[in-house]
Amino acid sequence: EGELMWQFPAGGIEDGETAEQAAVRETLEETGLTVEAVKLLGERVHPKTGRLLSYTACSPVEGEARVADDDELDAIAWVTLAEI
Repeated sequence: EGELMWQFPAGGIEDGETAEQAAVRETLEETGLTVEAVKLLGERVHPKTGRLLSYTACSPVEGEARVADDDELDAIAWVTLAEI
């Protein structure tokens, strides 16, 4: 809490939603950017919380990335795979 860090768009999976659909929705909600899910990269269980985390590669479709949720976000950066 209170500490700034870079992270991918994230959030819970809603009832009836796949991990890929959640990634697309969360990206739009947080960045205003419409993306398409390309591939589910993998899943893991968080060692402290026991929550299942899913990672999905996405490709931009339209829009320009911006801070769409300023209660949770301070800045947006679109980076290459090499920069991660």
